[in-house]
Amino acid sequence: MENNVKRKRNLGIEILRMFLCFNIVIKHYYTSDNINILKLKNSRFQVPCFFFISFYFLYNIISKRDIEKLKLRLQRLLVPYTIHPIINWIINNLMFLIFKFNRYNRFLSLYDLTKQFIVGRGIYGIAVLWFLFHLIFFTIFFFIFSSLLKNHYLSILQFLAIISYRFQYLQINYSAFKKYTDVILMSVGNFIETFPISVYAFSLSFIYFHEILLKNSIKSFCFSFLFLYLLYNYNIFVDIKGFSSIGIKQIFFSTFLFSFFFVLPIEILNSKSLCIIKQLTKYTQGIYCLHFIFQYYFRLKFERNGTFFGCVLLYIISYLVSFFGYNIFARTKLRFLFV
Repeated sequence: MENNVKRKRNLGIEILRMFLCFNIVIKHYYTSDNINILKLKNSRFQVPCFFFISFYFLYNIISKRDIEKLKLRLQRLLVPYTIHPIINWIINNLMFLIFKFNRYNRFLSLYDLTKQFIVGRGIYGIAVLWFLFHLIFFTIFFFIFSSLLKNHYLSILQFLAIISYRFQYLQINYSAFKKYTDVILMSVGNFIETFPISVYAFSLSFIYFHEILLKNSIKSFCFSFLFLYLLYNYNIFVDIKGFSSIGIKQIFFSTFLFSFFFVLPIEILNSKSLCIIKQLTKYTQGIYCLHFIFQYYFRLKFERNGTFFGCVLLYIISYLVSFFGYNIFARTKLRFLFV
């Protein structure tokens, strides 16, 4: 079982990570008028699916109380969460000191940097790091919760997840936090939306969902493709107001994306192709963080309107920086900035 999870995660699921990461680049950078790309840009499945993948594979660590793997996971999250804001802070302040302009049109203070550290987002910071903040918080919360409540923790987590969804669909979450501009309060709204997705994926791992997929790989592939097509092209669910991960649609989308890529017949490719895929899909976390730092100056240098070609180029540049950065710092924990 564990070998299957590892094999598919390194290939099919890693391809999914790359696909999601490129979609996030489109979401942040693309401003042209192609209808199909705009539809992809305005969809909300990318971050919820990242949460799904992350917490599906967390279950194995929690269930076995694997402290070493837990420490490694937290290192992989904490290093970029703490270092990238400092890099962003330095780059933008140097731009302002030397060229009298930066992305924010002012000198960034230590207060701005501190605020970014507190919740992973700020008016003047790397907004995408709220994702890592949630991953860190939920990881620690799940581990402590499972240690304290032993055999009952999953049922209680599921109960809390249902309450969170009720908060969404009754509009309590959105109504409570929409009027606030403070990033801390906005982060609470996002917490309520992403918590159920994390618990749901965690619960699927508990029932060995990956084994069910593998035993029915052809059916899983076909059904996943069909439902992804329907979810993407038709408004099957009623739209509700919320923040970045609103609605039960994101749970269904994440489930079918995970299923589709998990059962992709990657093993039919030759060893050279598999090595290329493994290399191309390796640096998604670095690309996720770096593209946000680069995009403003990339737009100034290359194009005012974000085109699809610009998205590809921005992704490639972020990939190359991640690739060289990882190899330079491969023997240190700074490698986690890029991989």
